[in-house]
Amino acid sequence: MFFIGKKTMAAALVMLLVFGAVAAGAAAVFMPAESTGVSVVVDAGHGGWDGGVTASDGTKESEINLELALELADKLERRGVAVVLTREDDNALADGKRADMEKRAEIIAASNAACVISLHLNSFPAQKSRRGVQVFYDDTGKGGSLAAALQAILNARINARYCGRTDLAPQAGDFFITKCSSLPSAIVECGFLSNAEDKALLQSKKFRSELCEALADAIYEIAVI
Repeated sequence: MFFIGKKTMAAALVMLLVFGAVAAGAAAVFMPAESTGVSVVVDAGHGGWDGGVTASDGTKESEINLELALELADKLERRGVAVVLTREDDNALADGKRADMEKRAEIIAASNAACVISLHLNSFPAQKSRRGVQVFYDDTGKGGSLAAALQAILNARINARYCGRTDLAPQAGDFFITKCSSLPSAIVECGFLSNAEDKALLQSKKFRSELCEALADAIYEIAVI
């Protein structure tokens, strides 16, 4: 004799609903996951007047950051993780850079979150071969464990497949967003807009979904399990 736990039973019921809908020719219906009681801040870097780095074809970092943030928030919420977004549209949070960053800090301070994930894009026009997803954290060491765990999964599931690399390591630095609170915080540079291959991937909805799936799995393992 064996017993099925409540969570296992709930997951099975969700799968039955999904497969039943598909079999009937209807769109799959995803039921909200049971709340884990954990929340995470997802920060879409830049926005509005602050477009961040811009590709040669005019693609703005701020726009892709927002797409990634919304995708990641959706995937986390499907896992029962509550998400606090610092911005939900392509507007800055304030008129100046300092005021914008201070507003983000206020949102983070009020969040009671387990961690902060800030999404950005990289650029290195002087060396256009540079590519891949890399994680950064506070140079005091805070967020180091979070960054290492994120980088390990990103290397295994994204960088290995698309860049042929598994050796990218998280880097420490002096960043406002990682220092503005006591929460473990990491900046994820999701690719290089200065690299043609990375830019094409970042413009692809399929790739953004795959990247956010890896991030959501990593965050769930770190913050919930």
